[in-house]
Amino acid sequence: MVHYPTKKMIFHRVALAIGLHLVLIVPCISALYVPIRNYVKLRYGLSSPLMQTKNNSLTSDHVSLSEIFDDVVNSRYACTRFHRNEGTISDIHNATASISNPKLVETATECLDLARRSPSGFNAQPYKFIVVHSKSNKEAVANFCLGRNADRVRDSDCTIIFLSDKQSARSYKRFNNFLDEGVSRTSKSPPGPWAKRKIQLLILLFSSGWPLPRILANPMSFVTRTAVSCVSVLTRRKILVPSLASADTWSTKNTMLVAMTYMLACTSRGLATCPMEGFNVGGLRKVLRIPKRYGIPLIVSTGQPFLRKQEECHDDVGMEHGTVSGRGMTRRYPKEEMIMDDFFKR
Repeated sequence: MVHYPTKKMIFHRVALAIGLHLVLIVPCISALYVPIRNYVKLRYGLSSPLMQTKNNSLTSDHVSLSEIFDDVVNSRYACTRFHRNEGTISDIHNATASISNPKLVETATECLDLARRSPSGFNAQPYKFIVVHSKSNKEAVANFCLGRNADRVRDSDCTIIFLSDKQSARSYKRFNNFLDEGVSRTSKSPPGPWAKRKIQLLILLFSSGWPLPRILANPMSFVTRTAVSCVSVLTRRKILVPSLASADTWSTKNTMLVAMTYMLACTSRGLATCPMEGFNVGGLRKVLRIPKRYGIPLIVSTGQPFLRKQEECHDDVGMEHGTVSGRGMTRRYPKEEMIMDDFFKR
C-alpha cells in the first residue's frame, strides 16, 4: 500500500529544506560581503551610507576646529593694560607690583607647558623659560623695562621671560640621554650610536653654538659659516650646502615659535598677553641670575585685561592695539602686498 505525504508533511519538508539552505548560504554570503563591497568601492568609487556619514562627521569636526582656531587667532591682541588682581589702581608717582592670582599663574604655566610642543630644529629645544610672578621679582624686572612696559609687568599676574640657548651643543650629554629614553612615531626603538652622532653634528652645524669659551666659539662659528658660504658661491650652488645663521639667530628662531604658541594658548583660555622687547638685557640678567649663554629675545606679560573704552587703544608711544571686544583688531597691510604667487614681486 502506497502512502502519499500529506500537505502538512510537505510543508514541514519544504520548511526544513529552506532552513538548511539558509543555514548554509547565509554564512557564505556574510563571508563574501566584505570583499565584494570593497571591490565595488575600489572599482566604481562608491561608498556605503555609513562611510558617507563618517566622512561627513570628520568634515564637520574639521570645520569646527578650523573655526575655533580662526577665532583664537583673531581674538589675540597685545594687551597694553592689565587688571590688577587686588583691584587697586597703579599709582603713576609711586608704582608698586601687584599680588598675582595663583590660579591665573597656574593657567599660564599650563599654556607654557603646552607651547613646548612647538617644533624646534632636530628637536633640540634650545630654550628655557622663567615665570616671574612674585611681587618682589615683578618689581625687580619692572625696574629694567622701558616706559609703560614696566607697568604691564607690575600689573599683570605673571611675565614669561623667554631664554634662547646660544650654546645648546653644551647639553650634548643631556640630549644623548633624551634620545635614549624616547621613541618616535615612526620607530619604536631609540636611534643607534651613528644616528645620534649624526643628529648631534647637525645641531652643532646649524646652531653655530660651539661648546667652547666665547673667545674661541665666536671666531670658529664665523669661520665655519664663511667656509660653507664660500663652497656654495665657488661651486655656483652645484654643491648644495645649508645657509647657516649665527647662534643667536638660530636659537631665537626656535624660541619665537614657542612664544607665539604660548600666546595663542593663553588666548584660548581667556588670558591676555603682551609681547615686549623694550627692556634692558643686562639688568634682567642680573636680577634673574641668567647666564650669558642665554639670550633674551622676548618677554610676555600675562593676566586679565583692564577693560577700557574703544577709543583708548593706543599705548605710550602712540601705537594702536586691539581691544577685548575684538572689534578693534589692529590693521594689517593688504594681503595682495604681502602674499605672493610663485615669485617675489616688488
